[in-house]
Amino acid sequence: MKGFRLVPLDCPSCGAPMAGEAEDLVFYCTACRSGHRWAPATASLAPVEVAFVPSPTVPAAGHLPFWLVPARVEMRRTAGGLGKLLELFGGGGAEGPADGAFVIPAYRLPLGRLVDLALAFTRELPARLDPASELLAERLTGGTLPAADAVKLARYVLVAAEVRRKDTLRDLDYTLDAGTPRLLGVPWVPRGEGRADALLGLPL
Repeated sequence: MKGFRLVPLDCPSCGAPMAGEAEDLVFYCTACRSGHRWAPATASLAPVEVAFVPSPTVPAAGHLPFWLVPARVEMRRTAGGLGKLLELFGGGGAEGPADGAFVIPAYRLPLGRLVDLALAFTRELPARLDPASELLAERLTGGTLPAADAVKLARYVLVAAEVRRKDTLRDLDYTLDAGTPRLLGVPWVPRGEGRADALLGLPL
């Protein structure tokens, strides 16, 4: 078919087959434990850094993909004073820029639920990350959100957090400089007929 090309879902690093679902755009090789994302500009797989969040108490039933988007944010708002500029970043940035990271679900969710989860995980998850945590031989599928869209959603989440503050917002101006996103595997456990994350107990 003209304009279409089949790309083997083999790991560019070691050649092993990778698991993927129909709409996946990010992939993880359980053989060599390397991450890859679909790069439309080159119609190929490009490397992406991956980390797995340790499960604190109970063994995880699986992991769901999230994007960790490092960012520097500077904000000016005219309602209720600046206060603690970014609750999302632990209250940092009351004066000048604040450095932190947004945690954005990379799997398919309604927008409202995605924002709720992103707000909760952005506040809580980065402090729990262990840079030395071991990469797992664990399937990480369902990642349908491109990294570029995760950066756009980080801006949306930032504004949503400010709108939800308990004051009267009259004006909001901000700059958000995003770094290179990396992929996170967040552990989940069964809950009833659904699933919840193994860290905060939030339904996923």
